[in-house]
Amino acid sequence: MVDSACACSATNTLQNEIDEVQIVVSDLQNLAYMQQLVLSERVKNSCERDALLTLHHALCDRLEALKKSCGLLERVALPQPVNTNVVSLD
Repeated sequence: MVDSACACSATNTLQNEIDEVQIVVSDLQNLAYMQQLVLSERVKNSCERDALLTLHHALCDRLEALKKSCGLLERVALPQPVNTNVVSLD
């Protein structure tokens, strides 16, 4: 009984950590969106704008990869129950 309580607690702790990371990723994506708006509005020099937009797109790509990793981590850490009913073929 203690083992299952520990496992449940560890699972909940892991889920809480994953949730926190997902919130941070979402916040960073919002900031990246605001950054894009400012870049396209304020930066007039095309050379500077292109360099900053390249960095911006790299940041967005990494955030998307992090978000996908969180989803994968969640699926691995919290697998769905498997139906273990055995059907007799008698």
